[in-house]
Amino acid sequence: MIPDSSHSPARILIVDDDPDIVLALQDLLLGEGYHVRVATTGHMGWECLKTESIDTVLLDICLPDTDGLLMLANLTQSFPGLPIIILSGLPTLDQVVGPLDQQGAFAYLKKPIDRGQIKTNVRLAVKAHGLALQMKRTQRALVDSELRFQAIFQTANDAIVLADAQGRITGWNRAAQSMFGYSEAEVFGRPLTLLMPNRYRDAHVQGLKRVSQTKETKVIGKTVTLHGLRKNGEEFPIELSLNVWTTDAHPSYSGFIRDRSEPKLLTAGAS
Repeated sequence: MIPDSSHSPARILIVDDDPDIVLALQDLLLGEGYHVRVATTGHMGWECLKTESIDTVLLDICLPDTDGLLMLANLTQSFPGLPIIILSGLPTLDQVVGPLDQQGAFAYLKKPIDRGQIKTNVRLAVKAHGLALQMKRTQRALVDSELRFQAIFQTANDAIVLADAQGRITGWNRAAQSMFGYSEAEVFGRPLTLLMPNRYRDAHVQGLKRVSQTKETKVIGKTVTLHGLRKNGEEFPIELSLNVWTTDAHPSYSGFIRDRSEPKLLTAGAS
């Protein structure tokens, strides 16, 4: 039976013009619980793949309207990740054209059909396709999550600075650029000490060492009042909220920074 019964049965496409072979494959695969579609020409197979969700293809090499090997090449290009099991009555086909797995075939089975080989290879192919689809969904979800993060990150009112375990800057939003005067390219990979007056730097370096060695933190999760240092050398008061998380057993940091400078008054002649 199909390995994961929590989902609808996998759909198998048979592309073969031999009625006896098709009937035998249909009976075998239907008995295993799969949905089975049949195409007796390469053209019919293409139309089915364009309109239906197929999990595995059983492809005969000798088709009445196309070369099966050419169709294999086109399928692997048009439907990457779709397992294709080649069926052939030619005993020396692999010797003539070379290893079919290097041409994109999931498996190569020789006729007459061996029921055990068909069941095993179809089961493995369906499982492989399911894993490939799951990976695609996971990658898509990660991309969507990254896009949402970037949208929030870049439009935040507060400056947000990300740093690795060594205190090197790895992330920098637009508000940070506006606040400190550096572009992202200017700060990426540079130490956080770039953004602070000299009097804070030794304590900062010691704090990084303490977190790395003992996991002890003094300001993580708190809001503290300090001073920042702009690109032009100007000091200004800030509120800093520092957070830490672990990636690959190493801490990473995020700082949310708010400029607490007094608003500049308009000059007498301004209007």
